[in-house]
Amino acid sequence: MPVMDGSTPEIVARFAAVLRQEEVREELERLFRSRWPGQPAGEMNLRVLKAHKRRCTFDTSFGSEDSARGIIAKVYQRDRSDVFAAMESLVAAGFGGTSEFAIPLPLAYLATPHVLVQEKVSGIQAMEIFMGDEAEKQFSAARRCGAWLGHFQMKGPQEGHLNDPGELLLSVRYWAGALRDAGGPLAAKADLLLRKLEAAVPAALGGVEPRAGHGSYMPEHVMLSGSRMVGIDLDEHDLADPARDLAWFIVSLERLGLKKQGSLRIHDRAIEEFLRAYVAAGPPKALSHLSFYKAAECLHRAHRDLYGRKPPIPEWSAIMLDEGLGALGWVRPNGDHPPSPP
Repeated sequence: MPVMDGSTPEIVARFAAVLRQEEVREELERLFRSRWPGQPAGEMNLRVLKAHKRRCTFDTSFGSEDSARGIIAKVYQRDRSDVFAAMESLVAAGFGGTSEFAIPLPLAYLATPHVLVQEKVSGIQAMEIFMGDEAEKQFSAARRCGAWLGHFQMKGPQEGHLNDPGELLLSVRYWAGALRDAGGPLAAKADLLLRKLEAAVPAALGGVEPRAGHGSYMPEHVMLSGSRMVGIDLDEHDLADPARDLAWFIVSLERLGLKKQGSLRIHDRAIEEFLRAYVAAGPPKALSHLSFYKAAECLHRAHRDLYGRKPPIPEWSAIMLDEGLGALGWVRPNGDHPPSPP
């Protein structure tokens, strides 16, 4: 089932029409044939993987629909040749081919229609493992996700926009203001969390060296493909405090527990394994600002639970605000201490 993130069927149809333009279709078929030369000729098959109001990702094939054979075509509303360039730099840095820590192989960028074409990675999303019931597989996946991020931040090219805490603070104030406008208990919690975040914001990068940033590192964006770990969806690539991507993954993993079993604590052990593997592979001082970035991401998710969902889930917003407040004190809202960083 495709993920529809703020998109509509009409928006998806508009993006699909771009791929069906004759010149675009011909180039996609050429790229497909270069990957799968023995595939019989036939019509173009498009399957939506993820739709956003500003971009849409399609599993693309020609001839018979074979789930193992295809290429990925991502259509953007505006020019995103920077994503293709960043992916090429990562491949040059050792993240391509059969590398243990990899990204999808970038195949082409079609400038006029704003289409990025890349390798289709076979395997399973880390998210699917965490939504399952096999604890040991979850711990193993968590360790591999931590190792991928640590390797990415150590070896990834330091290119792109530098995302400093001051920029995030602008978003933090917007999210808190919107929650304050909702009134009720959420308003007081959001206001308190905002004050604590403003007091905790690191000065610039606070002595922490900026590292290659994924921008939205979470279980949904990691594929386990045999011995390969493949980080996908690099649209938000940048340079940032390494704790930012750490916080994204941790909060995302906590929320998978919230969605499945109604508790943020379900994956605490997996988070310990993730952090332990990350620290072994990643840069020094990377956890220095984790509390700040985790609290900020909790506020972000609280805002989305109220304004980005239909219907809204204010109960989840309250849970996330409590988690954010707890993160800044490194004490859970119920008084329990979280897993200690290794």
